Amino acid sequence: MINRDYFKDNVEWDGTALYPPEFRHMPDLDGFEAAPGLILRPFWGKGLMASYVTFGPDAEAPMHQHPQEQMSVVISGRLYFTVGHESRWLEAGDIVSIPPNVPHMAVAASDGCVAMDVFSPPRDGFRELVDQAKKDHPS
Repeated sequence: MINRDYFKDNVEWDGTALYPPEFRHMPDLDGFEAAPGLILRPFWGKGLMASYVTFGPDAEAPMHQHPQEQMSVVISGRLYFTVGHESRWLEAGDIVSIPPNVPHMAVAASDGCVAMDVFSPPRDGFRELVDQAKKDHPS
């Protein structure tokens, strides 16, 4: 049964939006190497950002923190994730929430890992890192 309070029978829209919708294949986005074997491919909206993350075998996202809220979802492989004082293995379909400013890190298993990170608000510094990577390695 469809929830009629959420899915309306009649949707109205005047055709305007804050920004144009964009469809992309995330593995094809421009990215940058954040650490050895760790590639981030960010995609920006207005109030949030997603990043397609590929970890090579045993690659590590070293301990760090930032003011943005983050959620990370493992798409394939395994990832040993530490958030604050808690650590555990995450597998495909697992998700972790990371409050702002809480230290965290992740290490991929020996077969690597693919994950999706989502940030709010966006990490605008990633734009500069993508631009620099394009300058350093033009196609």
